[in-house]
Amino acid sequence: MPDNVDAEFLFPTPSPPPSSLSPYHSPGISPASTQALIAALTENHKRWHIFFNDKGFHNHTSHHLLAIWGLGVDAAIIKAAYENDLKTQRPAFKSPEPITEGNYEKHLGDEKFYDAYVNFFTDYARKNGTRNMLQTFIFSKKYNTEQMGMLNRFLSGLVHPMIHTGYGAEFNLPGMLIEGIAQACVHKTNVTELLPQSFFDSVLSIPETVSSTFLGGATQRIAQFAAQFAQGSSSSSSNDVHALTILARVMADSRLSLPDDLDTGSVIQKTIAKHSHLIREYVSQWTIDVSKAGEIERKVEEIAWTNVVMYGIAGWTWAQQVKQGSEGEFNADFFLMHLVTSAAFIPSLLARLDSVQHQVLLLRSYFAVCLSWYIARARPKFDVRAFFLSSTATPHPLPMHALPTPHEDALQGPDKIQTQVPDPWLPLVSTTIVHPDEHLPKTVRALASWASKFGSTPAGTFGGPSSGSSAEPAASTNVIKTELPGAEYLDGTLFVRVAGLTVARLGRVGQGEAPAKFWDRTGFFEDAGGKT
Repeated sequence: MPDNVDAEFLFPTPSPPPSSLSPYHSPGISPASTQALIAALTENHKRWHIFFNDKGFHNHTSHHLLAIWGLGVDAAIIKAAYENDLKTQRPAFKSPEPITEGNYEKHLGDEKFYDAYVNFFTDYARKNGTRNMLQTFIFSKKYNTEQMGMLNRFLSGLVHPMIHTGYGAEFNLPGMLIEGIAQACVHKTNVTELLPQSFFDSVLSIPETVSSTFLGGATQRIAQFAAQFAQGSSSSSSNDVHALTILARVMADSRLSLPDDLDTGSVIQKTIAKHSHLIREYVSQWTIDVSKAGEIERKVEEIAWTNVVMYGIAGWTWAQQVKQGSEGEFNADFFLMHLVTSAAFIPSLLARLDSVQHQVLLLRSYFAVCLSWYIARARPKFDVRAFFLSSTATPHPLPMHALPTPHEDALQGPDKIQTQVPDPWLPLVSTTIVHPDEHLPKTVRALASWASKFGSTPAGTFGGPSSGSSAEPAASTNVIKTELPGAEYLDGTLFVRVAGLTVARLGRVGQGEAPAKFWDRTGFFEDAGGKT
């Protein structure tokens, strides 16, 4: 129950996204849907706690509403989604005492002080602006001591504080930024061993004269340097190391075994405790050379491809080759799915950071957490070639026989389905925005966004270890070298293929199918003991 809620300040009409790599906002947006969105966001801010139970499960209501609003849903569906999400929410409550500069550190990690942190950041944002608030409390050295660890908190909890704040950065909603950073404050630091003080200090040791802007796809540099971990290496055009290469190396490293206890509530901490040094070593191999024009944008694109491969191709490969289709065509892993949804907010967050130090800090720390989750899910394998040969790039709605018959003068393809469903994304989005699950719209929206940026990418753009053989797709003249087996088969249909598999797995409710009970949570563990 925050003090003196000012809806006009906290939840104004959403702005266009700050970066050309941010998700697009669909044309279905209307005055009515916007009014319904703002009303629901304001009520959610007033009435409900950021955790809907005492286990720290996250209130996703605002994520759900913003995702479907951004996909162009009708106002009535926004209201219905809010009412549906209310069933699980926990009322907000007043904190035992206010948060001040003097006791800020004292109550970190204590959910009872969420309300107090919201009030603290609301006052701060009014006086100093949300841009300053984000950079100060998440990325500054002052608030990243070993005790405070705000960046660690920001990336904890399956990166939910980052996701929540990312919505604020994308839609320019101060209320979401305030809630997201307050959420980080009441999170425990479950990635501290992965991102110790030495990591933070190594990136912030970059000269203060370096600055950059990341906005609308334009990156300007006024100094040359390579930002790495403490162990990091310099980079050049001849030895760039792609994120897909890092993923391939991690997948193949047998040292990265699972912890003995695979409880989902603690597996990420135990994985990090066991392998933090190796994970940091791999992340340090990922080259970020900001002396090159457009380098930050390239690294965002690398993360997009890598995280979708990690979730989508791994989920398909596991279902087909390990389970042999016995549990369906796709393992829609709940945890790896969050790496897809969270990646969509990286461009908007980068656009709100003035310092290249902070931009590199976000990229490296986020990638380290993504790799940690991949390892904690048992490093599932990728059969890239089989995925592209067998999955469909044109997922169609069901039932097929109920589709309307086009007029004879309509533009015709070789198959009438191409006229009935000329854009496979339209039915995918249509059924997604009425699905009761709050994660599905976020996932499809992220995948659709990446498809709009990278959908024209042809096979052969990426190179794998076997690239160049006569049986492989013809490589482009400027092939992007990676060590991922089968990378030469990757093309821009990756995103619609994964979206189609995900929607089918969760249920095409808008077309009459029942919704799945939930996402897959069993992981990619090959035997009864869960060891790989």
